[in-house]
Formats: sequence, C-alpha cells, structure tokens
Amino acid sequence: MKFCLVTGILLANSALASNLPLDAFDAQAPLSDQELAQQRGKYTQNGQDFYFGLLMQTQYLNAQGVAQQVSMQIEMSASNDRPELVITIADKGALTDNSLGLSTSGQASGLQQQIQITGDFNNVNNQLDITQGALAPLANGVEIILGQTLVNSSGNVLYSAKSGELGYRVDLQSASFAQGVLSQEGNGQLMQSINIIGGFNQITNSSLIRYQGVDIGIKERQLMGLQVRDIMGIGL
Repeated sequence: MKFCLVTGILLANSALASNLPLDAFDAQAPLSDQELAQQRGKYTQNGQDFYFGLLMQTQYLNAQGVAQQVSMQIEMSASNDRPELVITIADKGALTDNSLGLSTSGQASGLQQQIQITGDFNNVNNQLDITQGALAPLANGVEIILGQTLVNSSGNVLYSAKSGELGYRVDLQSASFAQGVLSQEGNGQLMQSINIIGGFNQITNSSLIRYQGVDIGIKERQLMGLQVRDIMGIGL
C-alpha cells in the first residue's frame, strides 16, 4: 500500500510538471561551479564533505620591545572531485631561491617541536591546537603557488612552498624560529622550531588545524592524516 501511495504521488507530480510552461528557461545558462559553490549545501568527496586547514602563526617580542607577527595558511577542500590547495601568507615580498633548511628527525613522523635557548629571561612556547570548523581568510593574505619561495621586504622572513617544505623561517640577530609541513624520507612532519641567543625574548609558535566533514573519533584522525599526506603529495 505504501509503495502504491508513493508511486501515485510521483505520477501526480509528473503530470503537474508536464503542464507547466518551461519555455522561459530555454535561453538560460547553467550556473557555473563558482556560483554553485556559494549556494547552501556542499559537494561530497567519496560520500563525505571535507575541509582541512592549517594556520601557522608566530608572535615575537625582542629585548627592545619590538613586536613582529608572521602568518601562513594552508587550506584543502574538495573541488571538482579532487583536492584543491590554497596557500596564503600575510606579507608581500620578492621571489627567491632559498630553502627553509629545517632540521628534523627523518625516522619520525607527526609533530616535531624543537627549542634551543642560550640566555636568560626568555619566554618561548610551541603549541598545536585541533578543532572543527574552517579557517577565516588570512588578513592581508597574499596567495602563493606551489614551487614558490618568497622573502619579505625586510629580508628576514623566508616563505616556502617548495618541494618537500611548506612553511616559513625567520632569522633575527638574537633569535630564529620556524614552522612548516615537511616531507623527509617518506615521513610527513609538522615542525615547530625556536632558537635564541640572548635574553628577554618572547616567542610563541602556534599551529591551528581545523577540519570539517567527519565525525569525532577514529575516522576523524584517519581523514586528517590522509589530508596531511595529500598536502605533501600535491606537487611535492
């Protein structure tokens, strides 16, 4: 009975639709993918919507009270049935050919944190947070493409999207610090590094991972692991 009722509704709807004037739509073009992306709802990837974002940010205060902030954002989402990667930095600079040169443990994968201090009265911190949701657009963000490296106008910040390293390094007179997603000997690593020579420095390296599209639990961690692998695999 239920099957007959549903079938009857479908047939009635079909009959009504056949009497509607549809010629008004003859000259209309279909919506583009960009326009559809703004509509409610999302595309799915393997039956699952997904979004993965990594914000790396460093705040620094030296002994003279001069403050500096460095930011880099990496986002991946489903687009046209394939991952789409967007990299932005909060800086403008000139193209260069340098490498980050971060030292990592090639036999290990995952989060790598390093702190080396020579001096007194320093306050440093490496921290990583993981939450659901999406990252906000990076303020004053400038998009860079895979393969590029840029140095800022002051010459002390290097941003890299080269093969095997997505991140930045800052070299100052009394300190250097860096954050990056690296690929070494087949292992993917998120590196946070702080080195200080001198005193009265305050440095905080913070990395924020945000994700959407999976339930909290084992599946969440597995999908994030795959997306980190995809970040390292696209053009790297």
